[in-house]
Amino acid sequence: MSDQVKISSIDALEAFRADLLQYISKARVALDDMEGDVRRTQTWLDTDRSLHWAGQLKLGLKNLQQAEQELYSANLTSPQASNAFQKMAVLKARRHVQEAEEKLRIVKHWRQTFETRTTPLLRQLGPLFEFIGQRLPMGVHSLGESIKALQAYAEKSPTPQPAAPAIPEPGGEP
Repeated sequence: MSDQVKISSIDALEAFRADLLQYISKARVALDDMEGDVRRTQTWLDTDRSLHWAGQLKLGLKNLQQAEQELYSANLTSPQASNAFQKMAVLKARRHVQEAEEKLRIVKHWRQTFETRTTPLLRQLGPLFEFIGQRLPMGVHSLGESIKALQAYAEKSPTPQPAAPAIPEPGGEP
């Protein structure tokens, strides 16, 4: 039994280490992108959509008040006229207000729903973030150290020399 280890290829370990580094890099980017998408969506719901529909509601209420005032004025000036144009303007303004209120309710619902659905999922990713960010890099370092040790061992171990053909000595028997 020999005390020597046969090292056939350190290149395979180096290739694996390089692939592992590439995997870590891509996994970090993917996890960061995913987390960023969740945060951006949350911000979009909390600020952009909420502010938009609150503004639309405020504008709609202002337009409704103006349309109702115009209808009231038209009814005062000519009570027998149908004032269809002013009535249509009031109905249109009411529909706009109702739509804005409904959209505001939907945004509020989705803000709550989105947060309750994503928060537990993000918490579940915590161990994966730790694995990708800390454990795998430690493994890459350990693999690098192993490669160095194997290279040093391979350089120290004597490589068997091919047997030289026997050359007859002068005056001796072949």
